[in-house]
Amino acid sequence: MVSDSSLFFKTNWNPLSQTQLIALLKCLVYLQSLPEAALEEAAEELEKIADFYSDRLPQTNLPTNPVSSIKGKLKAAQVRPPIVLEA
Repeated sequence: MVSDSSLFFKTNWNPLSQTQLIALLKCLVYLQSLPEAALEEAAEELEKIADFYSDRLPQTNLPTNPVSSIKGKLKAAQVRPPIVLEA
């Protein structure tokens, strides 16, 4: 429902963490402060961002590499002569 000064909608806030909720509210505050002419541009950019992230694999589906250790010995530092550039 939309009136001259308010917008009402329902959404499920439960799956959002506190950090995600704060980020969402920040976005809403920024969008609310934009002039009307900029809202269409903002909507287009947000759609591009949503498309970009929807095409990516979720982090939980990424393969993981097993942990391994590498052993080695450090050698003494070598001092090399300076590089001289000729003009």
